[in-house]
Amino acid sequence: MTLAAASRRRHERPVRRLVLWAARSFGAVLLVGAMVACAADPDDSGRGRSPVATVASIPSADGPVWLGAPPAAVTVDDGVLASVVSVHAFGCGPVSHGSGFAVASGLLVGSAHVVAGASSVEIAWNAGGDELVTASADIVGFDPERDLVLLRSDAAVPPLRIERVRYGSTAAVIGYLQGERLEVTPARIEHLVRASGLWGDGIGRNVYFLAADVQKGQSGGPLVDRGGVVGVAFATATGPDDIGYALSRGELLGFLTSSGVDVGIDYRGDAVIHAQPASLGVTSSGDCRLR
Repeated sequence: MTLAAASRRRHERPVRRLVLWAARSFGAVLLVGAMVACAADPDDSGRGRSPVATVASIPSADGPVWLGAPPAAVTVDDGVLASVVSVHAFGCGPVSHGSGFAVASGLLVGSAHVVAGASSVEIAWNAGGDELVTASADIVGFDPERDLVLLRSDAAVPPLRIERVRYGSTAAVIGYLQGERLEVTPARIEHLVRASGLWGDGIGRNVYFLAADVQKGQSGGPLVDRGGVVGVAFATATGPDDIGYALSRGELLGFLTSSGVDVGIDYRGDAVIHAQPASLGVTSSGDCRLR
């Protein structure tokens, strides 16, 4: 199925907006309140920390990053779309909506800030019919620093494989807008950067810099390339419409490992989930202030 980036509407709250200035006349991209530098290892665990700088440019081999327009369209198989779910968190006032995706049978990943403080969580997905199918989900892993949550559900959502990233490739951010409409946003993976203090917290995260108009409600949705997930969408820039952010594959794998999931790497460099513990659980899913 080929989908163009025709929709520019902004709906749900959970995709966070980062303050970003784009000096388009010079092609330089500046982050305010964030330290950004080229990360050495694209498959690191994401556990390292970098000092915070007030303002930094995004360097590349040839100097400052030049961001072109996102791809006009991208092709995504229906089988990939079937692995993406809408996440609904109840509690803390109005229902919070985001997106997620399956990584193994009964295990799904989404954004922690979407479900923070929730008393209950529900997922919905397209099982091949006209209506979305819903199921309850339990929070079994929660990492506010990485902004990732691990959900367990009896829902029969097919898992996505976790692949190595290809920089400069045409990819897609997939997620549900308003918790109901599945949207495929064309994206190009520009750079892996180390960003600190995105929320003013001083925490370092390995982030993909995307040429993409990430939509509200797609937070927690997969960044997909060649049919496999390579990152997790979580934010869009304040100001320019065509700059988005996704947590790196390394951050995703580090989160799964720290949550008790047995993850290995095959001969192609793709991640393989060997097993998951019989019992996973967390004592807290944060509080409403994280939303």
